[in-house]
Amino acid sequence: MINAHKALAVTLSLALSATAGSAQEAPDWLGGELKKPLSETRIGITVLYPGSNAYQAKYAETAEAYSQELGIQATVMDPQGDPAVQFDQIQDMASQNPDALVVWPTSQNALIPAIRNASRSGIPVVTSNSPIGEAGRRYIVGHTGPDDCAQAEQAAEMLGDALGGSGNIVVVEGTPGYSVSILRKNCFLDQLADKYPDVNILASQTAEWNREKAQTVMETYLTQFGDEIDGVYAFDDGMGLGVISALQGAGKAPGEVKVVTCNQFGEGWDAMKAGWHSGSNKQSPVDDAILAIQTAVKVANGIEVPALQGIETPKVLPENVDDFERPTW
Repeated sequence: MINAHKALAVTLSLALSATAGSAQEAPDWLGGELKKPLSETRIGITVLYPGSNAYQAKYAETAEAYSQELGIQATVMDPQGDPAVQFDQIQDMASQNPDALVVWPTSQNALIPAIRNASRSGIPVVTSNSPIGEAGRRYIVGHTGPDDCAQAEQAAEMLGDALGGSGNIVVVEGTPGYSVSILRKNCFLDQLADKYPDVNILASQTAEWNREKAQTVMETYLTQFGDEIDGVYAFDDGMGLGVISALQGAGKAPGEVKVVTCNQFGEGWDAMKAGWHSGSNKQSPVDDAILAIQTAVKVANGIEVPALQGIETPKVLPENVDDFERPTW
């Protein structure tokens, strides 16, 4: 069980009642027969940190709403980005013997023992959005979410092209040790080195997926490097918006410094329309959450799923931004 001080962190814990009579029928996407009614299906869901940015908040909101729509019994929990809290959440939910667990991991490796214990107890575990470390993958039935390496490679291409193949950039990273951060860093660096060897990285520092921290990091970069900075790569659009705020505060003109991110938010779409944003990609938290829950329902009914299922993340650029609806997150 989660102890008292950790229970305070579980601010998003929601026990969702099964209500929909129509949920007794197998949905078209299931691809098989229901072993028992959806109204009797119990799933535990633990989401990285819905309070940290708009994407994660929308994911958690969708997980709640879609579970209600299906009529399943779901518990959605928020570990506030703390692996120790999430470890206990997994253990606690597993002790209640649910039909499946969905885990958006806060850590690449720290959760592996808890996931292993759930798996060995016969509870299928699906990881969502962020992959677990290699050593833990034998204990999950599948992973769903975006291809973070492909997104990072796209970001390198968009920034390299925006700079005309040469220039100085700074990098604003996500939380160190988190698998998405590792992928969005290493795959970006490899693609940049291979295709744009004349782009030089002046500095790279974490802002922990936080917009305000990203603004502070960028303000420090501007103090250190000033007009030497030609471009910025931020690991997500929330941090990219913090970067843009710092550029605006420094009196920079739109587009004077090229800003490229992964995972565009609504305000980032606006910033691109206004000339501040040079590139990102579409990544829907709605699609992300729905795919994870559908996969959990499938494995709860003994239906085999692919080891990896992705969501589409096409490039969004100033020249094609109007082809995409403004994100609602």
